[in-house]
Amino acid sequence: MTVARRVFTGSVVADARLVAPAEPLAPAPVARLRLRPGDRSLVVPGELVHIGQPVMTQARETLLLEVPLRGDLGDRPPGAELDPVQFQSARAIGRDQPRPGDRAYLLYVGADRIARVVLARSPTTMVSPIDGVAEEVTASHISLRASGVGLRGPVGWGQPVVGRVILAVASPDAELRSGAVDISAAGGILVAGARLDIEALTRARAIGVAGIICGGVVGRELQQLAESDVRQRAALHAITPFAILALDGFGRRPIPTLAWDLLTAAAADERLVGILPDARLAVVGGDPSTLPISVWPPDAVRVAAGDAAGRAGRLVGLAGPVRRPGGTYQPSGYVAFGATADTPAGRRVVPLADLERLG
Repeated sequence: MTVARRVFTGSVVADARLVAPAEPLAPAPVARLRLRPGDRSLVVPGELVHIGQPVMTQARETLLLEVPLRGDLGDRPPGAELDPVQFQSARAIGRDQPRPGDRAYLLYVGADRIARVVLARSPTTMVSPIDGVAEEVTASHISLRASGVGLRGPVGWGQPVVGRVILAVASPDAELRSGAVDISAAGGILVAGARLDIEALTRARAIGVAGIICGGVVGRELQQLAESDVRQRAALHAITPFAILALDGFGRRPIPTLAWDLLTAAAADERLVGILPDARLAVVGGDPSTLPISVWPPDAVRVAAGDAAGRAGRLVGLAGPVRRPGGTYQPSGYVAFGATADTPAGRRVVPLADLERLG
C-alpha cells in the first residue's frame, strides 16, 4: 500500500496527490453533438456558430433497408444521399416500407454485396445552444469550440437547450420542491441543488422550463422521463426540448462548490447557459473574465461524500491509512471546518477519496 508523504508548507499540504480534484471550470470547452444514422450536419469546419443557428437535421424515425448491390451504389461514398423511390421493393428491417417524403442515405456496402441504406423520416432541425466555432464535422459528430465557461457532469439527459440561469434553491445542498417551481422560470435553466423529486421535474416540464442543473438525480426518474418521451413519439406529439445535467452523479449529491459559485455569478448577471446532454456539458456564455468567480486558498477542500458531504474546509494534515467500517483502510487527512448554524468549528478525519480540491 502506498502511503502519502507528510510534506507541509505552512498549513498547506504540498503532497496531497490522493485528494481527488474538483472538475475544473473549463474555459472555451469542446462540445460534441452526436450524429446518428440519417442525421445531417448543416455547418462546416471553421464556421462561426451562434445560439439559435440550425446546426443539424435529425430524423425523428429511421428505417434500415437492405438492397442488393446494383447500378452505381458501389461507387457512392458512405453518407451519400440517394433517391428513395428506387427502394420501394427493398426489404425493410423495421415496421414498414419507404413512404413519400423519406430521405435515403447510404450507410455502407458489406462484404456480402448488400448495401445498407437508412431512410430518414419526419426530419427536425436542431439549433445550437451555444456560441462558438465548428472545429470538426464527421459522420458521427460535430465538434464545437464553445465561447464561455464549461461545467461537466457525469449524467446528462435530453436534448440541447439554452436559457437564462435561475437559482431555484438557496444553497448547493438544498432540494428543489415542486412548490418552488414558478411560472416565471419558463424558458430558463433552473439550478436545483442537491436533487429534485419527480413532482418538481414534472411541473418544470409542464410550465416550459428549458432545463435543470442539479447535483444528483435518481435513475428511476430519468427512466420515467424516457418512457414519457417514447409515448409522445408513438402518438406523434411534438416534444419540447428539455435537458437535465447532474454535476455530481446519481442520488442526493450537492452541487460542487466551484460550479455553484459560477452559476451564482451567472444568475446575478442574467447570463445564458446552454446544456448539451450528449456531451454532459453546460456552457455559461459570455466573456469568462467578467464573471466574479470566488478564489479559494490552496488548501481549501470540499467533502464530496460521507457524513459531511457538501461542507468546505481546509486540509491541514495527513492522517495516513485509517480503518473504515467494513475493515478497509483508506488514506485520510485532517480537515478543519468552520462553525455553522448547526455545528461548531472543529477538525475531523476524512478519507482523501471523499475530498475534492477547491484551490
